[in-house]
Amino acid sequence: MKQRSLASIGAILLLAGLFWQPLAAQDNAVATTNRHTLWKVQGQSNVVYLLGSIHVLKTEDFPLPVPLETAFSNSPVAVFETDVAEMDDPQVQRKLMSQSQLPAGETLQQRLSAQTYAAFTNRVRETGLSLERLQSMKPSMAALRLSLAELSRMGFDAANGVDRYFAARALEQHKQIIGLETVDFHIDLLTSFPPEEDDLVMKISLKDMEDVKSGKILGAWQTGDTAAIEKLLNQAMQEAPTIFKRLLTDRNKSWLPKIEELLHGGKNAIVIVGAAHLVGDEGLVELLKKQGLKVTQL
Repeated sequence: MKQRSLASIGAILLLAGLFWQPLAAQDNAVATTNRHTLWKVQGQSNVVYLLGSIHVLKTEDFPLPVPLETAFSNSPVAVFETDVAEMDDPQVQRKLMSQSQLPAGETLQQRLSAQTYAAFTNRVRETGLSLERLQSMKPSMAALRLSLAELSRMGFDAANGVDRYFAARALEQHKQIIGLETVDFHIDLLTSFPPEEDDLVMKISLKDMEDVKSGKILGAWQTGDTAAIEKLLNQAMQEAPTIFKRLLTDRNKSWLPKIEELLHGGKNAIVIVGAAHLVGDEGLVELLKKQGLKVTQL
């Protein structure tokens, strides 16, 4: 499993812009919209941009909208959820693979209800994956593997994700790069769901795949439609409040002081995180507004 998987699973599990998610509206939607999943936060002597990332795109979705490129160019500091380059480290990959596996003697089928397992196996057969190879994986990671396969069949590639695209450019341009969380934290977050949540994680993941196919997520991202993204998130929150809290709201609150620190750092910065982290009452945009800061969607 490639490191790029790490970046995307959040989406699957929650729907959240998280990534993944994308399926397309019109090919020219980005070019014709006047708004983007991009916000400008005004500091005392600098600006911090908040860019909602979508972690999987097609080659034809490039070039990205000019306001996104401009915000990146104007920011000597680039901030990501974690260190994208470190995820390529072979040791990190080995740890991810190890933690993706169920305990010896357990199978995926044993962790899921009969109904959920049947729905999963039907999707696996459609994609042509080996069900046998997935049996030893934790439900969250088996769902990720299936989602990646489906996205690949539709022409999407995590290598084309907004976060990876800008991370590569940040390295090339020698920008200061900051990770909000460690890679180890990300691995633990994605592979350590309690057994009682296994079935729910899989059901949400299968549902998210349908949202991807419908084009809802990419369409909302392309047009900066925060209401649509928030609606999808509210559905996820109602279905899995504990997962929603762990993957989104808890992390938003932990990131808030770090973003406030950037606003006092004197240098412009761009913070690139899954789009779901930016919308809603507990999203970063509203949390910053509650601090009395001026936040404007671009």
